Amino acid sequence: MVINNNSLILEVENRQSSATRVSIVSRYFNRNSPLTLRSALEDCLVQQSDRSQSFLYKRFYGYMMAVSLRYVKNEMEAEDVVNESFVKVFGKLSNFQILEDETALEKSFKGWIARITVNTSIDKLRAQKATVDIDDINEIDIQHTPVSISTNLAVDDIMQLMNKLPDIQSAIFNLYEIEGYSHEEISKQLNIPDSTSRTYLTRAKARLRTLYQEQFEGLNKIKVG
Repeated sequence: MVINNNSLILEVENRQSSATRVSIVSRYFNRNSPLTLRSALEDCLVQQSDRSQSFLYKRFYGYMMAVSLRYVKNEMEAEDVVNESFVKVFGKLSNFQILEDETALEKSFKGWIARITVNTSIDKLRAQKATVDIDDINEIDIQHTPVSISTNLAVDDIMQLMNKLPDIQSAIFNLYEIEGYSHEEISKQLNIPDSTSRTYLTRAKARLRTLYQEQFEGLNKIKVG
């Protein structure tokens, strides 16, 4: 008896593919079962169901708003950014790798949608021409004197104070210190020279230090007195 190896391999692959389809289809018809992140993402890929999209929207709306508000300070504009970002998320979902482990999947998905939200926020800033006047940079700024922020400054304190920064300084501080962009990447995102990015990062840090000293160290003196 002659066994055709190619036919055997093809049959196994077909069975595996069929099993995957059955798994997805069974979840599709069992609409009353509770959604998980993975099942919602798979459901969106199969049929773009309102139920699954609503599940993802409600679950990650607050997270994406928090990301957007680091760049777009007006709440209504931030809502526009989030809604536009969700459209991009659903439209590009086929590019996202759905992991088996639910915990790893959520971490990966949040990182992916955060990057989309950041880019959408930057697009909005750029559309509003919230960039930088090159003539505003003087010779002292060009020296890029390093400014460090107090190690006592908590993350929540930084986020609170950042709302008081000019948009361009806030955006560059976020991109460099929080999102991990390089100055070269920031310059491409905002259409500015990387030297300008460095200058405004220095300004942002200096301004944050001043704001911190005025707001928090002043409170400490009052408490001590």
